Amino acid sequence: MTAAVVMMTLAGCATGATPEGAATQERSAEAQAALDKAYAGLGGDLELPPADVADDVSLYVISCGESNSGCAEGTAGLVEGGKAAGWDVEVADGKLSPEGFATAIRQAIAAGADVIIPMGFGCMAAQAAFKEARDAGITIVGGGGPDDCDPALWDAVPQWLEGTSFDEKWALYGQLGADWAYGITEDAPRAITLTHTTNGFGPLITDGFVTEFEKLGGKVVVNVDVTDPEAASGSFIQKVTTALLANPDVNVLQIPGGGFLTGGLYQAIAQSGVEDLTIVVGGPSDTTTLDLIRSGSNAGITLGAVGEATRWAQWASVDTAIRVLADQSPAYSAQPMVVVDADNNLPASGPFDGGDWESAYLASWGKG
Repeated sequence: MTAAVVMMTLAGCATGATPEGAATQERSAEAQAALDKAYAGLGGDLELPPADVADDVSLYVISCGESNSGCAEGTAGLVEGGKAAGWDVEVADGKLSPEGFATAIRQAIAAGADVIIPMGFGCMAAQAAFKEARDAGITIVGGGGPDDCDPALWDAVPQWLEGTSFDEKWALYGQLGADWAYGITEDAPRAITLTHTTNGFGPLITDGFVTEFEKLGGKVVVNVDVTDPEAASGSFIQKVTTALLANPDVNVLQIPGGGFLTGGLYQAIAQSGVEDLTIVVGGPSDTTTLDLIRSGSNAGITLGAVGEATRWAQWASVDTAIRVLADQSPAYSAQPMVVVDADNNLPASGPFDGGDWESAYLASWGKG
């Protein structure tokens, strides 16, 4: 018996099929098809069987780094979901480094956590600490990153769409970003990509972008690797701006997550006086990223972002933990993933949220 159902059709995610002014802009059929695909996005129907919510659960959310806007917003969503389930929730800050991740996990172990959800990083980034948590009998559920340890150490990762693997989902971020960037640019699109190398999903985003972009006819000129410590220090900004200056014919820049763009990179690019640059955030995009799109403050930059209903996804991690504790199978979360720009899919404020899904989770948890 299904406790709650939220309908989300693929085409229904989009608020428009073409950018404003498209009637006066010539586009090839291939470019228009790529844009249509990006704006329609992906997603499904949320169907949640009833879940048995355990009482008196201590949940520790391990943030990838509270100084990063994407990590902080994702952590807040997990905290919100855990509290909605009736659990005691604490946050430990991983401070954008593998050492910080390990320290935060050990803090949770020492505090007697029942459940750990790492927000925004994978198992390999802190393998030894995760092994200690598992040995301590703590349930570990992914909060966006992969269980890329061998052997696997986590109890579960959230399931998105039936038939779509974890790796495929992250590649789709890149693919949708490439569809939008190609469709918007089209005129000899040449790109610089950034790869977030600290975590396993970073290369998946970049590979998805490169494969789709070059299949459409674009060319990736150079890739810049970026680590969490470089993001924390801001040193990656110089690497990216140097690559842009060294390749003046580049007209597309792909960013693997909103926190990189809003952590000083956008401001540096805008101050450089760059013209005719299309920037796509081909990975998770938070409120501050969408605020940049809403501001429309730099005429030389066209900005788009892959908007996943991330609060929905974070509640799905909590739902997965609930079902693991109850010896139930994880449910598919099916949250939508679409490209957001100034004229399409952009909410008036806040993050891209995907519609009414909270009531479905609350009802399935017996909290509605």
